[in-house]
Amino acid sequence: MTSDEQPAISAGMDPLGDIVLTVRGDKNGSAPDYELPLAVTLDQASHALGIAPEDGLALAKIDGYPVPVIDVDPEGYRVGTAHLIRHAGLDRVRENLRVQG
Repeated sequence: MTSDEQPAISAGMDPLGDIVLTVRGDKNGSAPDYELPLAVTLDQASHALGIAPEDGLALAKIDGYPVPVIDVDPEGYRVGTAHLIRHAGLDRVRENLRVQG
């Protein structure tokens, strides 16, 4: 997949019945499918984006985070994985979430 191509993302269910994102990185090749969580913590997203966690939190509080965030007080913030993939790329997100495919 080139940097200009977007992965194909759809919803699915894992074997335990949890909803996950099913991601196909290369529509024309034999790249494997990956299952990723629907949302990740702000710290995980910040790491994938190369932002220090404390800076990510400060940006989220002033609506300045580079992708949309979900405020789930009192638990903190979550970031939709699909937004993160669109901004940082599939490979970087997989690498930072340590997902094996």
